[in-house]
Amino acid sequence: MTIEKGDFDSINEGDLHELLEARVPEGLRLEYKLTAYGRTDRDKKEFLKDVSAFANSHGGHLIIGAEEDEGSLIAVPGINIDCDQEILRYEQMARNAIEPIIPSIRMKQINLDNGNRVIVIRVPRSWNPPHRVTAQGLNKFYTRHSAGVHEPGVEELRAMFSQSESALDKSIKFRTDRVNQISAGERGRRLVGSGRFIFHIIPTAAYSRLINLDVEEMHRLRQFFRPIASPMFHNGFNFHGYRNERGGELCHGYTQIYRYGVVEATLANLVKERDGLKIIGARSIEKHFFEVYENYLDGLQRLNVPLPLIAMITLEGVRGARYVVYEDALPDEQPLLNDNVMYLPECVIESYGNTQDYHRAIRPAFDAMWNAIGYARSEYFNDDGIWIGNPHRRPF
Repeated sequence: MTIEKGDFDSINEGDLHELLEARVPEGLRLEYKLTAYGRTDRDKKEFLKDVSAFANSHGGHLIIGAEEDEGSLIAVPGINIDCDQEILRYEQMARNAIEPIIPSIRMKQINLDNGNRVIVIRVPRSWNPPHRVTAQGLNKFYTRHSAGVHEPGVEELRAMFSQSESALDKSIKFRTDRVNQISAGERGRRLVGSGRFIFHIIPTAAYSRLINLDVEEMHRLRQFFRPIASPMFHNGFNFHGYRNERGGELCHGYTQIYRYGVVEATLANLVKERDGLKIIGARSIEKHFFEVYENYLDGLQRLNVPLPLIAMITLEGVRGARYVVYEDALPDEQPLLNDNVMYLPECVIESYGNTQDYHRAIRPAFDAMWNAIGYARSEYFNDDGIWIGNPHRRPF
């Protein structure tokens, strides 16, 4: 179905006509509504039930302004209301009366030749289920099968709860396995030097086997995935998907995009020798990271990788080094890092957004890094949660 195409913003009246000509029936991922949802408590609950059921099952589309007969589409007359206000009302209901919030619901109006409009709502499959409806004292879960919406049984609910836990567990195991392999120099060229910065972005949907990215599209979008601290790089296809690598005889870092949506980015040779001390220049490392971090997320969005994403930073080979954040704090007075591998806390990115959203999402990882050297939190972030490198002191 063209309604399922990745570029939601490009859905138009022609796509609706294709549904009509094929008399595509309602089903697991599609539902038609002739009129807009009303404003009574019952109508509001109906909207919330439909949206949460899609998120708790396989995702799908609500098409408002479409007429069906025994489930099959027979006409697209549209509706004659202020759709901008109606969409705003739907967004507020979904945000305020479904827990946890469903990320990345998309809504748009399509203008029809007859002067009316259709509202299309795309609800993604959630990877943090189950979502419950909490409006007007209601406290219920809903899911969906081919015959429509229903309340899940005990076993279905248990499966939903375990799904999100399983995704996190699998992501942590993937990170641990890959860090061990990178440290041992397995799978590809060994990273040069001492100390490594390793960054993973893992979509929870990666474990569903429903993602299989187009490697040619990865190639087209390769500039979004340049290696950390390297504007120049070599690139090419490989068994796992696509890889960008810093050029030269030795490997100083790379970005690997896996065909199931995972991104692995590395930066080698973190630890430098200075006056007999092992030093990691904190601001330089963090600056290089934030120069690419948002681009990686933009690239994943363009590849239509579904949310949420689990972002994880690891420092490997750093025992005995000093993570120096300010030049006026003498390096030999900084505490030594005691762990050879530092698995910074997992961070969840629930929606594709803007710089502030992305920086706030990843900040807990850097706060933990600064905790390790005696600070309550990272002082490189401003009051709005954006990383700025702290211009008030001399950063190292």
